[in-house]
Amino acid sequence: MAAIAAWLPLLGMPARGWLDFSAFYAAGALAFGPEVIDLGAIAAYQADRGLPNTPFLYPPGLAIAYVPLVALPYDLAAALHVAVQAVALLTAAVLASRAFDIPRHWAVLGAFAWAPAAAGVLSGQNSAVLLLLIVGATWAVGRSPAGLTPLRTRWLGVLAGFVAGLAVYRPHMGLPVLGLIVWRRAWTAAGVAVAVTAIHYCLGLAATGGALDWPARWLSNITAATANDFESVGWQVIGLPGMLGRISVGGSAPGAVIGPALIGYAIGLVVILSALGPLRRCEAQRAIALTCALALFAGPRGFAYDGTMLLPAIAILGRDGLDRGWPWTHRWMLAAAYGIALIWPLGGLLGVNPLAIVVLAAPFVLLGRGPFRAFGRPAG
Repeated sequence: MAAIAAWLPLLGMPARGWLDFSAFYAAGALAFGPEVIDLGAIAAYQADRGLPNTPFLYPPGLAIAYVPLVALPYDLAAALHVAVQAVALLTAAVLASRAFDIPRHWAVLGAFAWAPAAAGVLSGQNSAVLLLLIVGATWAVGRSPAGLTPLRTRWLGVLAGFVAGLAVYRPHMGLPVLGLIVWRRAWTAAGVAVAVTAIHYCLGLAATGGALDWPARWLSNITAATANDFESVGWQVIGLPGMLGRISVGGSAPGAVIGPALIGYAIGLVVILSALGPLRRCEAQRAIALTCALALFAGPRGFAYDGTMLLPAIAILGRDGLDRGWPWTHRWMLAAAYGIALIWPLGGLLGVNPLAIVVLAAPFVLLGRGPFRAFGRPAG
């Protein structure tokens, strides 16, 4: 029932202009020139064609991936994009069943019943591809070296680093995973990931027509768009700094960077520092799930669709429950998470995204701390 409810909005997407896909379509049309990182040029392109006004805030290299879609009519390109993202979500779920050692049908149904994942696909975002990359890295680094030759183990490290480096196209999630690889001293994976991250800069050069300073202009775009986002769709934010950043400073503007948001960053830093030990010692699957949860917890701009990246934590919780014979704590925690995730659109009425409850609890559930001690790692 949750899966059906999560995907019903697909029926209304054409009437809403396929929402965020407009930004990627415009970026693909303006690729290979400086206009791709010009918010005004993006908005003008959308206005001229009657498309939704959504800014393109990703690193410009991503625009190259959308160039082929611009050759298609907008509605056909958007529908194809939804199909591709749905396949990416399905592939991520199937791979996750192996990476997290859970039954395949659980993984597939669990992914498609997770409302933020459906929202990411239907709204024209690409969070499903990001999930696939993160799950791919999890599978590679989580393989036991027992019985493997040193050469094969090294190639698994190369694969893990490659997909983790690709994930840096979404820096708020890819960079924390890269940091985890370095922290766990997986040097082969780390070296490859850093090399792939450098390629992102080269792709940005190509996408902007050779603008050497594109990172500075890209960051400026994010800063400029943050205040507008907080005013228009700020209720969708799910991270602690972003939620606190919506509090007005001096009664004039959201404190997205200063003021109350600093409290959120400080709390996030404390939680991250307290998790450094477990992140190095625990199994790779739990470490990556915890990294994703911490990135959402302490991130400034996470929106509802970014909640897709809680699925690794959901997988860990489900596997732990299976290992323990399904105690009531795990059953009810999963039920509560899926129920809260399903009603996230009510945040438009409440003024705050209910999904934030799951985001704020997830790191502590994975760590088994505070009121969540019952969720600590099973013995053995």
